[in-house]
Amino acid sequence: MPRAEMDMLRAGFAAFNRGDYESWIAAYDEDVEFHDLAETPDTRLFRGHDGIRAWLTKLQEAWGEGFRFEPRSFTEGDGVVVVDTHAIGTGAGSGLPIEMPVYIVLRFRNHKVVWTKPFMERADALQAAGLQE
Repeated sequence: MPRAEMDMLRAGFAAFNRGDYESWIAAYDEDVEFHDLAETPDTRLFRGHDGIRAWLTKLQEAWGEGFRFEPRSFTEGDGVVVVDTHAIGTGAGSGLPIEMPVYIVLRFRNHKVVWTKPFMERADALQAAGLQE
C-alpha cells in the first residue's frame, strides 16, 4: 500500500473522530460502495458521497455525534487494507456506552477508497480482503 494512501487513511480516521466529516468523506471515491455492518438493524449498501452522509445520519441517530473509530492496527495488501479499530460511542436513546472491535476493509483505486465493509470478526475481514494472518 503506498504511503500516501496510508497517510490519507490515518488522516481520515482523525477527521472522522474530531467530527470533520467532509474531510473524512473526501478520502472516498464519488462512486464508493459503502457497506453497513451486517449486524446492525436495517443494514444496507450505501453508494457515493451522499450515501456516506446517509450512513452517517443513521449512525448518529443510533449513537449520537460522539461516535468514533480508534485505529489500532493496519494490515496491508495490494490495494486493500484491514483496519483494526476500537469503536466507541453512547446510545442516543439509552445513554449506554458501547465499546467494541470493528475490522474495516477498505479497497483503493487511484488513491481513493472505492469499497469498504466493516466486520465484527478479524478473520472475516481478512478473508474479504483476500489477506491472511
